[in-house]
Amino acid sequence: MKTIKRSTARIAVTLTAIVAVFASCIIGVPLMVALTKAAEASVCGPLPIGGAVPAASGPGFATWDARQVNNAAIIVSVGKQKGVPAWGYVVALGTAMQESTLLNQANDNPRWPQVVALSMALPHEAVGHDHDSVGLFQQRPNEGELGADGWGPVSELMTPSTSARKFYDRLVQVPGWEQMRLTDAAQAVQRSGTPEAYQQWEQQAKDLAAHVLALPNIDVIGGGGPAAPCGPGQFGPVPVGPGGWVQPVDKRLVVGSPYGPRDGRLHAGVDIVGANIRHQPIRAAATGTVITEMCNASTGNCDRDGGLGVIGCGWMIEIRHPGNVATRYCHMAQRPSVRKGQTVTAGTVIGVVGSSGNSSGPHLHYEVHTGIAAGAFPADPSSIDPVPFMAVQGAALTTG
Repeated sequence: MKTIKRSTARIAVTLTAIVAVFASCIIGVPLMVALTKAAEASVCGPLPIGGAVPAASGPGFATWDARQVNNAAIIVSVGKQKGVPAWGYVVALGTAMQESTLLNQANDNPRWPQVVALSMALPHEAVGHDHDSVGLFQQRPNEGELGADGWGPVSELMTPSTSARKFYDRLVQVPGWEQMRLTDAAQAVQRSGTPEAYQQWEQQAKDLAAHVLALPNIDVIGGGGPAAPCGPGQFGPVPVGPGGWVQPVDKRLVVGSPYGPRDGRLHAGVDIVGANIRHQPIRAAATGTVITEMCNASTGNCDRDGGLGVIGCGWMIEIRHPGNVATRYCHMAQRPSVRKGQTVTAGTVIGVVGSSGNSSGPHLHYEVHTGIAAGAFPADPSSIDPVPFMAVQGAALTTG
């Protein structure tokens, strides 16, 4: 049977054991039904997993014709498939609006005859002649001046979905792009000679993204602008209680599912929920050492929302604190911002709330364990109810 290992020094855990340890991490479904719609409106969350982007072939929109709207739908669809936050769709659309007016362009610049021959022979909607650039994002191909340092072959760059994927791949590597203006994020990828030119397209990019997604406006899913906090680095410190402990998430978020038996097994922690919880910061509840930082999911993929059929805790952290106490944090939206072996202080942001792993919606599954000696790791028998424990530490969880 397939196993999931914590490290080479630890005993492999079978899927059966993972079910026993983690399956109870699911939020109570009735409560989540009430909260999911509001939670999905988080300022920086990707679209919910499932449901394709509406097909946009057919009528145009505003000043954009059917071809341009269709290309916009492809760009947004690729971003959605890659789990890029909605602000990324706006950046990508604004970039393509400036570079190609959302038309898949061949190139007729005689300086680059191989590019001309290849691009003109492929399906295209317009012809440009800027350097050797082709496609929706005017990416420069390997067959042109840059050679192997180009974005790829002409055939790939003139395939709208592939050119969009290449754009997103570079965008998400730009540090802090989620907080940048559209033109700054675009320029970090494109290196244009007119770096401010992209900004003029922001409102049209927002409107067109909302149109192809059949939304009233892009703000509904967090495409409204770079002020939205998208990562751990955007959150400041919080006061530490007299016991040296802090609440792991904002005190306005509440315990929606308590510690205790559930469906014949132990729910070894509490599920903390609330409207707009997705991408809220998760903090180390006390000073300690990170002993586990891993993706724990039967699918092997924690970079997307999980579901009831997924086994495991998703992106997770375990921290050992003084006094042989340990805490566990599950279902993060992305890889945690701290690493195994790292020392953290109380209140350090270790990740952001998500719904990876065995989860029915965005929430933090939070556990407290006692008697965790050096070299040991949390397990159900060592768990205690976090609510009274945190109250004693002066960092009471909100129980609603």
